[in-house]
Amino acid sequence: MKASLETLEQHFATVIAANELSHAYLFVGATNSGKMTLAQWIAQRLFCTNVKDGQPCGECAECRRIEEGNNPDYLVIQRATRTIGVDEIRGLKQELSKSGLEGRQRVFVIQDADKMTPAAANSLLKFLEEPASQVVIILTTTRLARILPTIQSRLQIVTLQSPTLATREQAIQQLGVDSTFSHVLSTTQFSLEDIQGWLEQVDAVQLQQTFWRWLTQILARKDSAFTLVQTQILPTFKEQKLQQLLPDLLLAALSDLFTVKFALNRSLNWTNQQENLQQFANQFSIQQVTALLEIVLGLRRMQEANVSFQNVLEYTTLRLLAVLA
Repeated sequence: MKASLETLEQHFATVIAANELSHAYLFVGATNSGKMTLAQWIAQRLFCTNVKDGQPCGECAECRRIEEGNNPDYLVIQRATRTIGVDEIRGLKQELSKSGLEGRQRVFVIQDADKMTPAAANSLLKFLEEPASQVVIILTTTRLARILPTIQSRLQIVTLQSPTLATREQAIQQLGVDSTFSHVLSTTQFSLEDIQGWLEQVDAVQLQQTFWRWLTQILARKDSAFTLVQTQILPTFKEQKLQQLLPDLLLAALSDLFTVKFALNRSLNWTNQQENLQQFANQFSIQQVTALLEIVLGLRRMQEANVSFQNVLEYTTLRLLAVLA
């Protein structure tokens, strides 16, 4: 089935009330579609001590423990690296063999299940063929094609629709983000929970100022941009999720530079930087602007290859400066 997060919450409320919850699901959708939000909602609905109209209250001790990751019967496997190995799945299977520590029901989630190695996927397949009682296992992915067909066949596949950009912008603004930055963030694949987590670590205004200070130095052909990587970018973008965000910010900015250079009839991402970008666009050749974009498009691939964030930034900064020299 394919539906919005709100519709799926209503669906699962009915399923749980009828005691018809399946033993395994695969949630498919963009990063911002709410896959993990739905998985957490299911766990809270199962464990909540004060269910109201089929909805978890979100306030009882059990709901709070799940939200905080402190319930031993709600386990999430998530890896920031490229792969989920057989050791992680073996550990999960050991947990699956145990009885619930505090209740009969247990919920296990494998986030970004497409990261599983073939050995890990085959190990999980054995459990799916002989599921444990009172256990619900949920896999999430943004790339359905990377999930083994044999695993897909043993799961109920649920596809989540992504919210519209306007809806996301409004929700992000409600977190205290200005209109320009909320528009930029709404075009990324990060969830509201991710963005809220960033804002707990760093001020949104500081984040933008630091980013644009660094990029402006690059576009101004100043070697001091390399120094800013150490002194400002790394300290500001020290959290891993923020490090994953930086390529999106850079791509949005250089896409705007491309738009201005070619006088394209489309809206800018960073509307508050139009004058700044126009000045730089007038200084660069078409070949230079195109080369800048190509470099940034390769930045994400370097991160996925587990190159250190510092090395990625320093290498990228030097390449961008070289193109503009």
